Amino acid sequence: MKQLLGEAVEEAEKYGSLLSTYLILKKCNAEYDTLVKEKEVNYSFSIDDIILTSLSYKELSKIQFFVMSFLVCDYLSSRYITQDCLFYFRWDKRIFIYSPRMEAHLLYLIRSGYAEGYKYFKLTEKGRVEAEAKKSLLSNVEKIKIDEISSCVLSKNKLSELKRYVRSYIFGK
Repeated sequence: MKQLLGEAVEEAEKYGSLLSTYLILKKCNAEYDTLVKEKEVNYSFSIDDIILTSLSYKELSKIQFFVMSFLVCDYLSSRYITQDCLFYFRWDKRIFIYSPRMEAHLLYLIRSGYAEGYKYFKLTEKGRVEAEAKKSLLSNVEKIKIDEISSCVLSKNKLSELKRYVRSYIFGK
């Protein structure tokens, strides 16, 4: 619980995301009884690590970025302890998968020189070095799976194709 409260403060102070802070506090309130019993967790993959891994393949549009990050996060969270990215779905919107926390961290990585972009996002050399260091911790099977996710996301040229792919990924599991 204390760890999540610390993350909530950090989201506001360091990343400037009051919405992320609100969502973390809402989670603390809703899951208080279980969270109060939990010990502090060491994340294998932080939000920044997920962003760096997602952007390590190619320049991504904002929609592709959120889809790729969600899929990478979902895959890694089944194998490792990952920081909660706070994704939610808005199927009637153009950006149908969204995370204010991911967006705030992406903007922070841009300000820190790890990534660049406005409409399309990519890693700088500094970001590529960090991404490769994090990816080196993955097994070959995990790297191949993330490569497949990347190929699928990048092959979808239309928004409707991406939505269909994500729906089948979520509901076809």
